[in-house]
Amino acid sequence: MPNPDDRNEAPDATERVQLLFVRHENSIRAFVRALQPSLSDADDVMQETFLTISRKASTFEQGTNFVAWACGIARLKVLENFRQKKRANVLSEAAIIALSEDAPSPESLSEMQDALDGCLERLTAKVRDLLWRRYSRRQSSTEMAAAAGMTSTAVRVALSKARVALRDCINSQIQPTR
Repeated sequence: MPNPDDRNEAPDATERVQLLFVRHENSIRAFVRALQPSLSDADDVMQETFLTISRKASTFEQGTNFVAWACGIARLKVLENFRQKKRANVLSEAAIIALSEDAPSPESLSEMQDALDGCLERLTAKVRDLLWRRYSRRQSSTEMAAAAGMTSTAVRVALSKARVALRDCINSQIQPTR
């Protein structure tokens, strides 16, 4: 009797779209984060997007743009999340719709992410650590100064210079699409 774990058959539609989701998660997440500033809400939207994509796997046409399809679903999930929360969101529903229509394409978001990754590697380890503390750990300049052995003013100056360096580096790597 064959072992059910030894499947040699091709993955079904659900497995295929789930694999595509995992492969393109960064692009989809960047799109969601552009529309949903709250990290916890963005995580909720990503989970709901994954579940919906899994349920609607059979409607995805192989050979078409998966990221665009997934971002369309994510856009609806952001709107759904906004309606459910009905709390003091920064953006109105109309603003979310307008932003999603004018948002960069998923491909350009992926290109920007690749450029950012490369540009971050060019920074010193100390500056990368400051950026990580500020944007991942959400530390204040006072907390960062204590951890890095710097003054609070020096931390703010270093972060400002790092942001300018990253912006210039990313802009130099991304080709205009004109």
